[in-house]
Amino acid sequence: MPPKISNAEWDVMSVIWAKAPLTAVEVFDSLPSNHGWKQKTVNTFLSRLEAKGVLAVDKRGKAFVYTARVPREKCVQAEGDSFLQRVFHGATADLVLHFCERADMTAEEISELEQLLKAKKARK
Repeated sequence: MPPKISNAEWDVMSVIWAKAPLTAVEVFDSLPSNHGWKQKTVNTFLSRLEAKGVLAVDKRGKAFVYTARVPREKCVQAEGDSFLQRVFHGATADLVLHFCERADMTAEEISELEQLLKAKKARK
């Protein structure tokens, strides 16, 4: 199971998942400017993510180059499972109902959900 990453670390990882390999400066330059972070802050996040085993780092010349060691999908799955347990005590139907009641879904999204549920039911 992938390690837990903070919201700020998610922001950094989103850039890396989208554009890797990147140097620390490239990661910093790719982040939205509204964070107000300094390069040193981003470097700290990169070090933490490397220590957690989420990032791989290679030295190329004078720069460190970062790539994801854990795919985004695995982190999303772990976060989703954690959220389901923490907030809905593992009750998947309650989670789905919660979001269906509150989400502004298009007809296409509703159709996709219906197809997914029909397929799930057919496998039971």
